[in-house]
Amino acid sequence: MSANTSPDQVAAGPLPRRRPIARIVLSLMPALALAACALPRSGPSAGEFRQAGEANAIQLVTPTLDLAKATREEMPRSFGPEWQDAAPAGPITIGTSDVLSVTIFERDGLNMFPAGPNGGSMIEGLSVDANGAIQLPYIGSVRVAGMVPNEARATIVGRLRRLSLSPDVLVAVTEHRSQMVAVQGDVMRAGMVPLSPGTSRLSALLSTAAPTPANLELATVTVRRGIQSATVRLADIFEEPADDIQLRRGDVVIVRSAPGTVNVLGAAGLQGRVKIARRNYSVLDAVADARGLNDNLANPRAVFVMRLSEVASGVQTTPRVYNFDFSNPAQMAIASVFALRDGDAIMISNNGFAQTHKVLSAFSGVMSTARSAELVIP
Repeated sequence: MSANTSPDQVAAGPLPRRRPIARIVLSLMPALALAACALPRSGPSAGEFRQAGEANAIQLVTPTLDLAKATREEMPRSFGPEWQDAAPAGPITIGTSDVLSVTIFERDGLNMFPAGPNGGSMIEGLSVDANGAIQLPYIGSVRVAGMVPNEARATIVGRLRRLSLSPDVLVAVTEHRSQMVAVQGDVMRAGMVPLSPGTSRLSALLSTAAPTPANLELATVTVRRGIQSATVRLADIFEEPADDIQLRRGDVVIVRSAPGTVNVLGAAGLQGRVKIARRNYSVLDAVADARGLNDNLANPRAVFVMRLSEVASGVQTTPRVYNFDFSNPAQMAIASVFALRDGDAIMISNNGFAQTHKVLSAFSGVMSTARSAELVIP
């Protein structure tokens, strides 16, 4: 026993030796390194995009202003002259399956058609048969197909003169079943619509069909006529009088609502699908709707737009990826011009410090564990 050792220490035996914390940390370093390699990420890094581009797995493109302008909507804002300047179809004539109403006024005759409250005898629901004729009492079959109502009136009056000295007739088409236009797509009343003076214009037909697109700004209207077709925005039809074209028998009008979505992934303020809210919806619009870049995670130089390349000759080429540098004001201006389309994806890569921060957080946890172990391990 030395002079500095107390009797109590001698009785209790030698003091326990604590394991140095550095030794504990070193023993846990392999596990820490393995954890750093396996840290989760929200997507590829900027370096991995570059490697994929060098390996020709993707086409990595730095967008220019000219390239961004080329992505803008190329759909014509109006029907072409061949639609707007087309000659009118002419008066709507009576055709097979049309339904007529005939009112006969008889004077100084045999009084075979008793007068009603209006002084005439009204016969309704006269359907034009396959031979183009209607059947009238005491007159028989009267061919009216291909005539306008006034011409049909003159024909019927001529037949009535055998029964009356001074007959008169009113002819009205109550259902234009032979003059039909098909309406399809996002409308409340899809189907066949009779083409009448009140629905001969495109805007009148659309008002009758009641379009129901989710986004009027993006909805389109296509008119098919034979082998020709043309498509314009629904909103433009009501803004441009020249686009309120005259419809023809057999036309097909299709209303489409295609808002579309863009997937925003990675270090954004909000990950998920973002709806394309307007025409020429830009990269900057989508990033803004996703609450911008995450200040703590995002690498502003690594904002990528992923798009399948255009199909050429029926062969799908390599996916194209556009790399935007949001730390460059000029690139942000280009991003405000670059128009997205349905199915595009925006990937915002993490910055380098984000992974470092994760490693440091993991290391901090290991240090806390080591300190606790120092206190309990002899």
